Amino acid sequence: MHPLLLALRAALAAGPVAPGAPPDPWHAWLLVALARQVERQRWLMRVWHERLDTDAFEGEVPGMPGWTFLFHGDGLCLTAPDGEAIDVDDHGDGGLTIDPYFFARRILSLPRPALPERRLRAFLPTADAMVAAIRELTEEGLLVPGAHGHVFRVVRGLEADAEALAAIDLSDAALRARWAEHLGDHELLARERPSAAAEARAAAQREAYKRYLLARIADGATARAFIDPLEAVLTPAELVDACAGLIDAAVDATAGHAIERLEAHPDYPVCPAVSRLLARADPAQHHPYAVHAAARYLLRRGIERERAVEVALAFARVRVVKGYRGNPFLGELALLLLEHAPQHALAVLRRALRSSTPVAQKDVAAALAALGQPWCLRELLLALDEARTFGASAAVRAALSWMGSDEARAAVARWTQTHVLRATRGPGYGQEEVLEANAGQSLAAEIDERHPWADAVRPAIDPDFDRVVWA
Repeated sequence: MHPLLLALRAALAAGPVAPGAPPDPWHAWLLVALARQVERQRWLMRVWHERLDTDAFEGEVPGMPGWTFLFHGDGLCLTAPDGEAIDVDDHGDGGLTIDPYFFARRILSLPRPALPERRLRAFLPTADAMVAAIRELTEEGLLVPGAHGHVFRVVRGLEADAEALAAIDLSDAALRARWAEHLGDHELLARERPSAAAEARAAAQREAYKRYLLARIADGATARAFIDPLEAVLTPAELVDACAGLIDAAVDATAGHAIERLEAHPDYPVCPAVSRLLARADPAQHHPYAVHAAARYLLRRGIERERAVEVALAFARVRVVKGYRGNPFLGELALLLLEHAPQHALAVLRRALRSSTPVAQKDVAAALAALGQPWCLRELLLALDEARTFGASAAVRAALSWMGSDEARAAVARWTQTHVLRATRGPGYGQEEVLEANAGQSLAAEIDERHPWADAVRPAIDPDFDRVVWA
């Protein structure tokens, strides 16, 4: 039997600690949390079959005040009054099959996680890190891959122990210490039973955890997933050095995420690798994500402003990014220019509002709605007047409706009365119908996210920005 399973069995049976090296606690708590997830999913399936005999797609769960349900495809998501989100696809096995992303979402949604989930979040604080570690457990033979896709089940023995693991009450200090000892969590054990020897073992565990994370970021397949956990264990200078290696390696999503994590710490030392990335970025070759992150990092620190603006403009001129129908970062690049180089921003903002890539239009439409200045209304009205289809104007109309002025409402009403929504023949819905159905709610959520940015930049933007003559 796998040593980690032996450790869990010994902990459940209150037996002696299994001989040999203790398990890695980040993997051990993950496996415990996965087994506990099985029992939570079984409960969801019972609720589904006993309480949700309905044709409705969403609503309140009968007999469970505050709980809501949402059906999607083959799955059901239940949301608790406190925010816990339990999402399960029906694989015909009563809830035994786990989707790693649904699992991570539930763990991160818990407002007051129990000890196993709390320790898991301490070691693997993001969904990406949890999913990557789940792959490691699969390679160890502790999880059984599903027949299709990325889903899996825990091994049969753990399924049998799921109810017991879900029922453990670790509010008792002695029980917490026993589980910490069995699962090799010396840091937790040192808190429960402090001593010089316990602290020495805890320090050794912290070093082992640090080595584990550094080894994962050295692997291109897992690097991006493990950047965030490193922030808690590295000094500022160490994190800058670790991220610099990733940024120098390639102009890719991993580099972009590394830059974003550095940007979250404006008090950390400047990372020279960010400038080096911009110097080698090629608009004809590279995705704009990492370039946008690098330009924003430098502009917000007042470093190499001219180069950052020049590269941002070059990537904004790209009409079609490889793998897309348009430029998905056109909107973000336009807003970056508005914030830091407004003399170059208006033309890019206008192109984004007219983009055939919905996300680019949505980014700018939401930002302009959040800014709420007179020029924002004029630009949205102008873009709407030029739009010819519902799909090409979905975010613009949603932004105007959200702004709520008489002029905006009248313009939207006139436009919708003189244009026809293209309906799909036969079953299902077309892209334009889906955009139309979701535009309002989607844009409202985006506007909420843009408010802090809008409040920060509004004082520096002329209310008649569109009429300013730049020298």
